[in-house]
Amino acid sequence: MVSRHRVALGVVLMGNAVAFAGVDPPTRVATAALVLLLFLDMQRIPEVPRLHRAAMWIVAALFVVQVVPLPESLRRVLQPGFAEVMADGWAPLSLAPWATVSAAASGVVLLGVTLTASRMAATRSGLPLLLGLLAVTGVLIAVLGLAGEAGTPDKILLVRDSPPGSHPYGPFVNPNHFAQAMELTMPACLVLLAAGARRLRARGGRREVAAVMVLSSTVAVAVTAAALLRSGSRGGALFLVMALAATAILWVRPFRFRGRLWPAVVAGVLLVALVAGLSWNRLPELEEDFRALIAVEGVDGNTRWDLWTGTVDSWKRSPVVGSGLGSYRFVIGMDKPATGESTLEQAHNDWLEWASTTGFVGVAASALLVAGIALLLAPGTVRRQRYEKRYALAGAALVLTATGLHEMIGFGLQTPANRLLLAAWVGLIWGLAAPSGRLQRSLGAENNESEGGPE
Repeated sequence: MVSRHRVALGVVLMGNAVAFAGVDPPTRVATAALVLLLFLDMQRIPEVPRLHRAAMWIVAALFVVQVVPLPESLRRVLQPGFAEVMADGWAPLSLAPWATVSAAASGVVLLGVTLTASRMAATRSGLPLLLGLLAVTGVLIAVLGLAGEAGTPDKILLVRDSPPGSHPYGPFVNPNHFAQAMELTMPACLVLLAAGARRLRARGGRREVAAVMVLSSTVAVAVTAAALLRSGSRGGALFLVMALAATAILWVRPFRFRGRLWPAVVAGVLLVALVAGLSWNRLPELEEDFRALIAVEGVDGNTRWDLWTGTVDSWKRSPVVGSGLGSYRFVIGMDKPATGESTLEQAHNDWLEWASTTGFVGVAASALLVAGIALLLAPGTVRRQRYEKRYALAGAALVLTATGLHEMIGFGLQTPANRLLLAAWVGLIWGLAAPSGRLQRSLGAENNESEGGPE
């Protein structure tokens, strides 16, 4: 019998992915209700890594500070750059309190998804199910994108007219956000493919099951890769390849050269020489492509660099506590006014936007989060794991690296469906990082399964 929390998580991920990427208010309300049920279904809260607990407490404290009314004298000290628009008397630090409350509610939803994914990943049966859920979600999004492009490209899901100036692709209104959804799901297909290939060594029925897994995972990889390339997102393909190169070492176990190190050294030198030679011959074209990726048109003649400069100026107005979670679109006009008929609502760099709305306090919290992830995904730790865990952690590293790079020039995580997919991957890391004995005690009888020993 499938557990309730697994069914609910599947509905949340796939429902948000196919229902207009989760941006509609009815979808958000339904998601919040399902996540509330996920919280109620937890007998005990799964273990959260120490650095991540610290980061969450910092963000929670920052939220309280931003929404609790404070005297004007204190607010002028903390937010000197907003003195000209500051309310008299007692008022919150956030310049858009309701947006801050909404952002905090979204954070609670993400936490519920993360904890539920951790609960699943902690058990032998739950880990492949979670990976399968992510893979199926990616295939659904890819098929909807390809079908929508071939059918009625000016409508979302062939039903609803797209907003003016947008380019719908499947349930998304932005091909770059669609491409990021592929970045967040294709690695799950790769993990299942790698694990299935390892199980082909088995005999009898297990080998047949592994062959089916390899075949289905190969199809899933092909479909998601085709959708990613077809979307035309240069950043999506580039950052996924860069992340794959950066995390390639995590997919293999440590090995010894046994005195034959020189062939690998020679091969590495030749590969570097080949890449350098090709790059040198195409240096002007590469420079032009890089400029097109970074300095594309942002808002009616503004490049991304212009948008980032305005965001940094906004950050300087309140460097310690920021302007308030979720307040960016309401305050950026002071430093980057609207141009033509367009109004700037995103910085096209979620790292900078987070810093602008949360200040150095939020930057410290994000640094703890990144440091905690880096410790859990350290090569020395991951490569010693049994292959099922190792491939899953390598896939998570691939996802987080690609997403972190992509968010330097985009804002794909502001699409609810993408945020939920990323939360599921973080939960997978938490679940695999928890000590086995303590983990089993926390999960109780429903997941009374022991983890496998070393490979």
